[in-house]
Amino acid sequence: MNITPKMLIGFIKEFMAMKVEIVEFKTSKDYEFNLKKLIEKINSSSSDFLLFPEVALSGFDYDNWNEVNKFGEYAIDKLSKLNKSFALTIIADNKNYFCFFDKGLVYKRAKFNLFGGEKNYFKTGNEPDIFEWNGLKIGNLICFELRFIKYWEKFKGVDLILVPSRWGKERIEHFKILSKALALSTQSNVLVCNSANEEAFLAAIDAWADGVEGNKSLICEIDFEKNKKIRKKLNIGIV
Repeated sequence: MNITPKMLIGFIKEFMAMKVEIVEFKTSKDYEFNLKKLIEKINSSSSDFLLFPEVALSGFDYDNWNEVNKFGEYAIDKLSKLNKSFALTIIADNKNYFCFFDKGLVYKRAKFNLFGGEKNYFKTGNEPDIFEWNGLKIGNLICFELRFIKYWEKFKGVDLILVPSRWGKERIEHFKILSKALALSTQSNVLVCNSANEEAFLAAIDAWADGVEGNKSLICEIDFEKNKKIRKKLNIGIV
């Protein structure tokens, strides 16, 4: 039997475990310092993929809005040169972009559901959608977008959902509950990373709502085969 590239990708996806690092990150007022710290973390990591929180490089620095946007464009160019796979959100062009890098910027989407005062500064982006990477179907939600159940329906059965956030500490329990509910509802692996500037919460959650969580950087392996078994055991119509 001849093995096609598509068959090979499917075989790798079915049996592989991916090592991921979810990074506790506190953003300072010095954008260059933040970028340097982020690059050092990426370059020193042994993981296959790293997730950082929302607006990790600048925060929501509305008092220096022009500088934030200019730095975002500069940061995207610098990060595109790294030989690693990672994701975070970056402000540029008055939008809050989810950026997925893999030896370059391979996917970008601006936040659609803006929260509170964000509407006074940001342009609205596109609704959350699914993209593919290394044979995996991946969805992404930026912070407040986690609350919108219509995206959960869209993401049912994807391999991985990434949720970089800067969720307010007074509502952090909502974030934790919704993150687990998202994993249970979609029967997908969910990675969440909340900014340490609010209250750090990091978690890798599978379709059984098992996994690891905490307020410090964590490294774990995602077993994609486990979720396929859970879908068979708890059949809610997801293949």
